[in-house]
Amino acid sequence: MSVNNPLAPLLADGRSLILDGALATELETRGCDLSDPLWSAKVLIENPELIYQVHLDYFNAGAQCAITASYQATPQGFLRRGLDEQQSLALIAKSVQLGATGASRLSGTAAAGRTAADCRFGWAVRRISCRRLGIPR
Repeated sequence: MSVNNPLAPLLADGRSLILDGALATELETRGCDLSDPLWSAKVLIENPELIYQVHLDYFNAGAQCAITASYQATPQGFLRRGLDEQQSLALIAKSVQLGATGASRLSGTAAAGRTAADCRFGWAVRRISCRRLGIPR
């Protein structure tokens, strides 16, 4: 059985893939208190625009692939926070959307020689994650 791997085209030529990273560290640097069971997923509720901005800054610095603020983002964790299942799944999908949106905005930046097509991985992750969660794109 063949599996469609969205990373395959990006890695086919043997070059390295630059991942954005240290999302939680960067959120803390920008003033977020992550001493919470939800960790960086807490910021999905409180300040998703900041997560987007961190992703965008990483893409502007040369990242080709985004991580998400979903490490502790689970329906169970969000339910304990008082959100319902639909809200929880929407926040998990939003964690992917924020990275993908940062990637898509790259084409409007001054990143020399790079296009939004270079960041197609973000959209592939979004499609896969939304499909697995049963969330329409």
